[in-house]
Amino acid sequence: MKLALIGFGTVGRGTYDILKARENILKDTVGGLEIAYIVASDRSAERLGKELPEKVVTAKDYDAVLEEVDIVAEATGAMDMAYDYMKRALEAGVAVVTANKAAVSAHFEELNGIAEEKDVPFLFEAAVGGGIPVLTPLRGLCLENEIESVQGILNGTCNYLINAMFKEGAEYDATLKLCQELGYAEQDPTDDVEGFDTRRKLHLLIEMAFGHVDGDAIPTRGIAQLNGDIVSFLNEKGQKVKLVASAKPVEDGIEAVVEPVILDAADSLAILPDAINQVNVKGSFVGDLAFTGPGAGKEPTGNAVVADIISAATKSAMPLLKRGVKKLAPVKGRYLVAKKLSGDVAEREEGDFTITREISREELLSLIDKDTFFARIESQSL
Repeated sequence: MKLALIGFGTVGRGTYDILKARENILKDTVGGLEIAYIVASDRSAERLGKELPEKVVTAKDYDAVLEEVDIVAEATGAMDMAYDYMKRALEAGVAVVTANKAAVSAHFEELNGIAEEKDVPFLFEAAVGGGIPVLTPLRGLCLENEIESVQGILNGTCNYLINAMFKEGAEYDATLKLCQELGYAEQDPTDDVEGFDTRRKLHLLIEMAFGHVDGDAIPTRGIAQLNGDIVSFLNEKGQKVKLVASAKPVEDGIEAVVEPVILDAADSLAILPDAINQVNVKGSFVGDLAFTGPGAGKEPTGNAVVADIISAATKSAMPLLKRGVKKLAPVKGRYLVAKKLSGDVAEREEGDFTITREISREELLSLIDKDTFFARIESQSL
């Protein structure tokens, strides 16, 4: 099997290193995987050509590459360019493996449709859980169970930042700066802290578990409004807040949301350390399952890409159950709001905070401004 690896940044390098380290094992078990080409940017190609024994080419050579290879592993961080690479490969009947959540989330229906038409694998395990194997088992679970819910912490930056705030009692801005200095947050952390990265990952879980939805329409609120007063209040109550993605089928569609959620301090998501991610899946027969591990990093993410490459090479991936188009249903819940609210929405007030009765998220948003912190309450003791 011949492989083209597109991109040689963190994920691309991790994928390459693992394929090289396991070369003999793969030769004995799947007949070998030859990295025939590295497709790199014009800026990187000359340097990589001197560093690597494989043939390094640029985008202008891509059509010729597709004529020779069986699998394309797309490992760029780009959106439009990655989409173009993947679409052209699938149209040429070449299997595609990717870690690119942004491109897959934005173009899932189209790319998956081409893959089905051409009868070639289109796999993206690393796009959701980084190093956590969740999409692969979820494919099988969907055939054996009705999936009753998916829920999880899908962004290591947010988890690390929140854990640091609760541990140190520091303010959001200072903690974010520390996370950036330690390499846990990007210099522009918007995608992470505003919940957009988590939303893309939740969208792909929904596509697997429930059916097609408009990923951009999933209600999303990040953690940028979290502050030291809120952390102190929750610590005193023995509670924790986390940025949680959740989805479940309801009578009028799929209830899906990304937002801060208050959990009992001993909850499995509440105690999740550092930048670790976790996805909880509930199936009608299997019950509750949890998939936990590193959500990012060179080797963990590269490992997931290699796993998909092996599945593509052996055509051993479970079929994707077709579910059709689903409507997003309104989200309801009890909320903690960092503001006193008048009227009948309040269940009670505690200092400067309001705990609401069960209300729709849409109604809550009509009562507060964009800078007001709120979190859905899942704790049994608040």
